[in-house]
Amino acid sequence: MKINKKYIIVGGIILGAVILVFVILRINGSRKNKTPDFKIIQASRDNIVRKVTESGKVEPVASVNVKSALAGEVIKLFVEEGDKVKLGQKLVLIQPQPEEAQKVAQTKASIKSKKLDLEDAQRDLKRKETLYEKGFIAEQDVEDARKQYENSQIQLRLAKRQLWVVLGGEENVDVEGLDLEGIENITLKSSMEGMVTSVNVEEGEMITSGTQALGGGGTGIMTVADLNEMIVKANINEVDVGKLKKAQKVLIGFDAIKGKVYHGEVKRISPSGIEEQNLVIYPVEVEILDSDDRIRPGMTADLDIIVGEAENVICVPKHAVINREGKAMVLIRERGKFIPKPVVTGLDDDVKIEIKSGLVEGDTLLIPGGQEGFGGGGFPSGNMRRGRPPGR
Repeated sequence: MKINKKYIIVGGIILGAVILVFVILRINGSRKNKTPDFKIIQASRDNIVRKVTESGKVEPVASVNVKSALAGEVIKLFVEEGDKVKLGQKLVLIQPQPEEAQKVAQTKASIKSKKLDLEDAQRDLKRKETLYEKGFIAEQDVEDARKQYENSQIQLRLAKRQLWVVLGGEENVDVEGLDLEGIENITLKSSMEGMVTSVNVEEGEMITSGTQALGGGGTGIMTVADLNEMIVKANINEVDVGKLKKAQKVLIGFDAIKGKVYHGEVKRISPSGIEEQNLVIYPVEVEILDSDDRIRPGMTADLDIIVGEAENVICVPKHAVINREGKAMVLIRERGKFIPKPVVTGLDDDVKIEIKSGLVEGDTLLIPGGQEGFGGGGFPSGNMRRGRPPGR
């Protein structure tokens, strides 16, 4: 019987397709089921840095909330937000309310009175010194006159200080340069060099009195901050705070300043914690050592606090170290076999761990496949226990 050549060709094609599908399925099946039984690595030298990572907010070390000791109306603002100011620079002009102006008038009168008393005491001292030199009076009379002169000096200084308080609580007010006959408006000046970081009032606005030197009460007119010295305030949880010490190095990054890493150090660690959302946190301050004018108060800073460093040390992946009955061990190849060997570990960074003794650079180690973190379970079974990986 003759077989049609066409059927032979079609049958061959079908058979080939079936075989191809069968082979592909076998390959895919073997790939899915294939898992590595082990990994071989070598001990090498590297640097290990252990960090505590947290974020915080930037604040200036020194800032002044400018207030007036006199209630009144803001007549003129001499500066705007973002302006740099010098010590003694004019900030704001205030017209006191009538009752407040009365305080100024009384203080001015007191200064004038104390000045006259001092002039009288000075003349009296000079007159008695002359009389004593001529032998007309006793030495005690001169001493009494000198004490009166010194007391008058003290009284004038106190009167001037009272005027400083009345004019805003700042000792940089030039009392000698003031027109004591006609002070109607009060000019508040900057008590520090820095930047105006906020202005909270407008011209024509009424303000209440407060004591600027003590920082209590009254309208906060503006804030002046020294941006040359900045800190980051962060909250560290109780798990990590025990790792921190003063003067530890800190790497600082800002989302707002790309590609720049700043340097700092731990300046202060609060001795007492604060409970927040069922967690205990500890306020920590980090000083920015290389601050520049790109860093502004209120920015979010990412902190890497360096709590441990080990340079050029023998290290291995952390999961290569097995914990057996409280002892750290590794599987090391010696004379063609893998055997357990005790090691002394040091610093780790959650990825690799320092080996202080027990290994040298280049030692070959075996890490069983799928056994990362098998530290509590002892050594794997089978061929590896006998010192050779499967298939060898």
